[in-house]
Amino acid sequence: MQRIDAWLARHAPARLAELALSASPQAIDQLEVALGVRLPTDLRASLLCHDGDSSYLGILPCGPLYSTDAIADVRQRRMKTWEGEDDPDEQETPWWGRQWIPFAGGDGDEHFIDAGPGLWQDHLGRAPHADHAYFLGWPSLGTWLHEVAEAMEHHDRTDRLDSVAHPSVDEDGEIDW
Repeated sequence: MQRIDAWLARHAPARLAELALSASPQAIDQLEVALGVRLPTDLRASLLCHDGDSSYLGILPCGPLYSTDAIADVRQRRMKTWEGEDDPDEQETPWWGRQWIPFAGGDGDEHFIDAGPGLWQDHLGRAPHADHAYFLGWPSLGTWLHEVAEAMEHHDRTDRLDSVAHPSVDEDGEIDW
């Protein structure tokens, strides 16, 4: 997040101001207790940098980052409506998973990290509110944030292809992904 913060300070300082201060280690520990799941290392590190953001559309290309409180609230809502193991369709094309932790999104469209064991552990996914969830191909939040930082740092290079779309920044510091 340091590279992203540095880029925002240069190109979109008003957007940087929308990032919250860090979460306390105690707040993160309490979140783990509330979720009953150990947070992936990269999510813990991200929350220690910024406990969410106050933007409407999000500073990064995933929608607003959730705070520790929002992570707990969103996951609780998702778990209440998840049918899980009782619904055979959920096994093949899930809407939500027991070990998934939302980290960003809005309006019921969540980006999540799989905190469970197995093949998809630490991978990022997206869970739209009205469709099946899917994995995005990113093996960790840290890998994705690295690529977001690369795209930001090279936003003005049209000759460069990155795995994340380059943002454009207008004169007011608004970022469009």
